[in-house]
Amino acid sequence: MEEQRAHKRSRVNMKVAYRDDGPAYKLGTVSNISRGGMFILTGAPPGATDGYLLASIDVEEFGKIIWVQGHIVRKDRSGMAVKFTRSDDKGLDILLSYQGIPF
Repeated sequence: MEEQRAHKRSRVNMKVAYRDDGPAYKLGTVSNISRGGMFILTGAPPGATDGYLLASIDVEEFGKIIWVQGHIVRKDRSGMAVKFTRSDDKGLDILLSYQGIPF
């Protein structure tokens, strides 16, 4: 099957705090990321969450937090795929460049 993603993904292991349609932040791990989105491992199947979320990705290598907003496009037993609708472009560029992905 031919790859249909618009952006190259990089495997990562970064902490993320995200807020979906509930009032509290939840914790997860970003397992892969690209210019267009990320996959968050949630540790349990995501609940009824559907729609948008706000997330802060902890990039320990740079001592930086990258803020993103996105739309949940897919959920499975391990987590959820998020397509970015807004992001800290400068922080994301630095992270992707560090991972060897040109921007």
